[in-house]
Amino acid sequence: MPTKKASKKTGSQKLSAKRGSGATQGELAKAIAALNKSGIRNDILIRGIPIPDVFKGTIVATTGQQAGSALNTLIKIRNATFKPVKLFPKGIPVIDEIVIQIDGKINR
Repeated sequence: MPTKKASKKTGSQKLSAKRGSGATQGELAKAIAALNKSGIRNDILIRGIPIPDVFKGTIVATTGQQAGSALNTLIKIRNATFKPVKLFPKGIPVIDEIVIQIDGKINR
């Protein structure tokens, strides 16, 4: 009778084992869902296989309060680091909208 050969762990399995430390993918998804629920327009993409840990995109806020709320939501993600966040106010002479470009990563 042949015996079953012990299988090696794949790279995906090793990365999934590390998942316990740092922010969970649910935290990132909850932050994006909170932005959508509050009515702030965004096109944030979440990337990373097998563990989604990179996010990039833009947020369009119509008021300073919305811009602050959006940044606060993203900054609260545990173990997240950001490249410099870029703010672009649009509108002359009154600012009609604020475009925020983000590029971040969750350190595991």
